[in-house]
Amino acid sequence: MFRACRLAGNELSQEERFALLALRHRSQLFAWERALMAPGVMDRLVELGFTVFDGSGWEPTIRGSELIARLTGHDFSLIAQSDAVIERERNVD
Repeated sequence: MFRACRLAGNELSQEERFALLALRHRSQLFAWERALMAPGVMDRLVELGFTVFDGSGWEPTIRGSELIARLTGHDFSLIAQSDAVIERERNVD
């Protein structure tokens, strides 16, 4: 479970990939998915620009959604982003 995968120029551990995949626009998470979202894992995904905490929960950024699409082979580019996520991404640029 500790093997890393190189994606978009970043090394992500399997835990980090699974935590990111758990955010695929789902309102309810399984207990094992919530366990993956430990502070260290989520802090790293924030640092890499893949997720943000919008006050009520974790959300993938546009960059995170693109990576989810690459990992799953699906087009998640139309995932509705919360206003907080969009505003934070604008402030980063």
